[in-house]
Amino acid sequence: MRNSKFGLRAFGLALMAALGLMAFSAVAAQAEEKLVDGGKAAKFLINKNAALATLGVTFEANQVGAGTLLVPGRVDILCQKGTATGEFHNETDALVTATFTECLTWQPVPLGETHKTHVECTVKEPITAKALVIPKKHEGKFYLLLEAEGEAKLFTTIFLEGAPCPLTKENKVTGSLHVEIDNNETTEPLLLFGHGIQLLFQPTTTTGNHLKFGTFDAFIDADATAKLTDEAHKNKGFPIGVC
Repeated sequence: MRNSKFGLRAFGLALMAALGLMAFSAVAAQAEEKLVDGGKAAKFLINKNAALATLGVTFEANQVGAGTLLVPGRVDILCQKGTATGEFHNETDALVTATFTECLTWQPVPLGETHKTHVECTVKEPITAKALVIPKKHEGKFYLLLEAEGEAKLFTTIFLEGAPCPLTKENKVTGSLHVEIDNNETTEPLLLFGHGIQLLFQPTTTTGNHLKFGTFDAFIDADATAKLTDEAHKNKGFPIGVC
């Protein structure tokens, strides 16, 4: 009799463990799906109203300090100035054009370390890039997914000039990347471009979030502040963000 009770108890514990494992696997699968598809669908908000994000409503984002395009093992391109202007199409779609100037090439260094050695290349300026902007959310945080336009998924082409330049002269920047929104739903939210943010949405599958500099993986390390610029909304103190 004792053996029978023990067997039932062991069976019950094994069943509970199996159910727990199944539940954990389901949660893990859901999390993986969020990463693969770039996060859950979200909406732009203007003054807490998604319906206000429409044609004619424009915005601007200005880089805070220097911004860097990192190409590990290849080159880091630091630009001192960056400005983006854009227009909402609707509550789930916007188009933006960014311009970068005062750019220099450096030998890559580990994250957080200061660049010390120039690469003898001259960046043809201005660097102008275009992207579709799609609002996303993931685990309580809000993001912007930037996708390059067209079938080629081309953001821009960076030309490196100069006779001593050891790098490829014409470099297409393609793919997509995520930007985290800090101070969401304020008059000037902070946009965070970061290596860790891109890796969060960059699984090892081909369906992940990838930014490419030619054939090399690339990342952006920069911050920018955004604000409304059209006459109907600028200087009104309207918060903007994603929900």
